[in-house]
Amino acid sequence: MNHDSVFDALLIERIGNGNKKAANLLVKRWHKRLISFSYKLINNLEVAQDIVQDSWVMIFKNLRKLKDTQKFKTWAFRIVHNRSIDWARKNKSTVDINNADIDQGDSLETEDKSAEIIKILKRLKDKDRIILTLFYLEENNIYEIAEILGVPAGTVKSRNILRKRTFKEKIQGGIS
Repeated sequence: MNHDSVFDALLIERIGNGNKKAANLLVKRWHKRLISFSYKLINNLEVAQDIVQDSWVMIFKNLRKLKDTQKFKTWAFRIVHNRSIDWARKNKSTVDINNADIDQGDSLETEDKSAEIIKILKRLKDKDRIILTLFYLEENNIYEIAEILGVPAGTVKSRNILRKRTFKEKIQGGIS
């Protein structure tokens, strides 16, 4: 496991002992990324913020049920994913991927690359875009993506192989 997941596990242990600073730090570490992820799914920033806020309530309510605390990241993303998809279904929302305004990063070089990646992602179907967003922008591995989406890793791999190759070709062609 990486240092981030170990740190999350330590925070969760402290939260279990009533440490409010640990809870605040856990939220601070993941809140923006969860909002960004929800926004990429539903393309509505205000609703994404509400979904993530509600998700935090659910996360803290069920934190003791999390058996492997080092998998907090995937568990939290899964909760936000499910709540975002539920909202989209209830509102019969179709994601307008052509008009998404997604946060880009800090440096100009990173911004240029991120902008190009986002442009390419916007052209993909929702299922393909979600997997590649989780892989490239959120830096999840195949197994974490499978857990977040609730599908077998083999399904993620098979969906990912062709799209990943096409995506890499487009990136290499579009980014110097």
